[in-house]
Amino acid sequence: MAEKLEIVRLQPKKIGHLGALNLSVLGSYYPEAEHHCFDRKFSSNALSQLFKKITRQYFYRYQEPAPIGVADFDLIWSNLELHLQGDPNSLMKQWKSKLKPEGLLMFSYFGPDTGKELAKLFPNDYLLRNAGSFDMHDVGDGLMQAGFSEPVMDMEYLTLSYDDPDLLCKEAFDLGLLASSDSAKHLIGAESKLTITLEVVYGHAWAPDALLAQKKAGITTISPDQIVRSKK
Repeated sequence: MAEKLEIVRLQPKKIGHLGALNLSVLGSYYPEAEHHCFDRKFSSNALSQLFKKITRQYFYRYQEPAPIGVADFDLIWSNLELHLQGDPNSLMKQWKSKLKPEGLLMFSYFGPDTGKELAKLFPNDYLLRNAGSFDMHDVGDGLMQAGFSEPVMDMEYLTLSYDDPDLLCKEAFDLGLLASSDSAKHLIGAESKLTITLEVVYGHAWAPDALLAQKKAGITTISPDQIVRSKK
């Protein structure tokens, strides 16, 4: 996600973080901005270490969330959070409510192909589908329905390789893909080289300005002071 900031013409004064808080990235791009967190759900030490292994970046656990009003932020940064939600549309509405007009949302999450190999390795009783339930095209549609404009979605595949089944099980558990970290003894299709695929989906979208936000069903409403009388 950080690479996309290089092409964004935005100088946010106030940034809201949901998910993996990474001040080593955003702090360098926006050293003068205020950084606020408004969720503590993403607080696993084990998952933080796994994230560092995958991306070679750090994230930090949240402390107490700051008081947050409506439409407070110029930028919302949500890293690896959406796939943890039972109702992603509700989360998108929350994002929208916290952004100022012309504010930017940037987010990532694990897509449907995440952990696809595990179905061949473990009985169904040991599999969880907490991660990777939402297709990126559906998420893009959801952003539009939540009131965002110009949503852009893309993705990439990352592959984790393992020689140790116990380590695979531990990290699959940390990712929310297995019901137990002690599942190696239940492997039913063990191969010499074990892998976990991560489908990492990235998205960004804008909160429309005040005038565009009034557009509904192709109709735009304007106030009288926005009408300029032509002079002949």
